[in-house]
Amino acid sequence: MTGLIGLLAFIAIALIAWGIAEAKYKNITYEHSEAEKEEAALLEEERKEHGDKEMNIRDVIKNISCKGYKAV
Repeated sequence: MTGLIGLLAFIAIALIAWGIAEAKYKNITYEHSEAEKEEAALLEEERKEHGDKEMNIRDVIKNISCKGYKAV
């Protein structure tokens, strides 16, 4: 019987915490900063540069700024 009471208490606490988290989530608004907007625009330009295609590992290695041991 004690285990059942503990389980019910755990479920009640979990539901209360879930309700509080949902209430906080609905009240918080998120807006991107200017730096994030600029970075998103830069990434969009870079994506268009490569023709909107997903690069494989060989393309990624060609475009990265470091070349493994040669960079050291």
